[in-house]
Amino acid sequence: MHDAEGTARIVVNNGERVIDAPRARPLLFNLMAERIFIPSACGGRASCGQCRVRITAGADTNVPEERGILSTEEMGRGVHLACQTKGYRELHVQLPAGYLQARQYSCRVRAIRDPAPGMREVDLAVDAAGLQFIAGQYVQFVVPGTEHDAEPVYRAYSIASPPSCSQSMTLLVALVSGGACTPYVFERLRPGDAVFVNGPFGGFVVHPGSRELLFIAGGSGIAPVRAMLLDLAERGDSRRATFFYSARTAADLVYRADMEQLAARLPGFRFVPVLSHPKPGHAWSGEVGGMPAALARLLPRLDHHEAYLCGGPGMIDASIGALVSRGLDPNLIFFDKFS
Repeated sequence: MHDAEGTARIVVNNGERVIDAPRARPLLFNLMAERIFIPSACGGRASCGQCRVRITAGADTNVPEERGILSTEEMGRGVHLACQTKGYRELHVQLPAGYLQARQYSCRVRAIRDPAPGMREVDLAVDAAGLQFIAGQYVQFVVPGTEHDAEPVYRAYSIASPPSCSQSMTLLVALVSGGACTPYVFERLRPGDAVFVNGPFGGFVVHPGSRELLFIAGGSGIAPVRAMLLDLAERGDSRRATFFYSARTAADLVYRADMEQLAARLPGFRFVPVLSHPKPGHAWSGEVGGMPAALARLLPRLDHHEAYLCGGPGMIDASIGALVSRGLDPNLIFFDKFS
């Protein structure tokens, strides 16, 4: 149903929330305006696919932008992208319970530093309520609208700090040409600024058990792995862990000192940096080349392991192939692909 004012009703989770919202505005932004936060890493451009929701009534079934993202099976179940769905008539939406529990947090920038070329670490103080999360989860950083585009942009960033202190968090932001968020973070953001994040989101977390842990990351994909490893150390976890990290040069090895110090805190921990383009003339005696080749060269049989991967889709897909070839059960491979 809708009225003459150009609004349409959105019914969330069988009436748990009922909203009257502008018809021409994407569902993603209508829900966020009502403080119902949906994961979205691309700012509503239909490229990340994270804003999947199930719509049981009222959806437009002919949205070309969804076809390259959603599978036939998903579309058959009524799955849509919230950023591409507009409520021209009454919409009935089913959301996971965690989405309704996520909230927005007011933060203040405590410090900013550049731990590697093209990488910016943002240290945030969280409001008095504190942020309860699990190591490996992410938040959405809110970039305020501008005079040219009033809509805020939401960009997903994994939390790089452990959950032991709920009053602070660290985000690691990679400089991306044409990115929706990086101009704001790299050019405008200053210590003392007030910012907002919402969340937490995500199920990329370490599972309990006794298997040996294998972590693989590239670039800013180290952020959730750092949180996971620091959390394991703080909790005195005794599982053996190996972390393969891919970077272009030695200067790009973010958190290298942290990883080397973890060897004294985590029994059996091993850090294996792999440089894809080491600089000529620079002393480097470690691993070089692509990550999949390094895994194939260095890994033993993986019958008693589970793996956690974070980074770009190409690196993750190729690395998964290397892990499976070494006997790792695909059901024990968990990953978070950065868009």
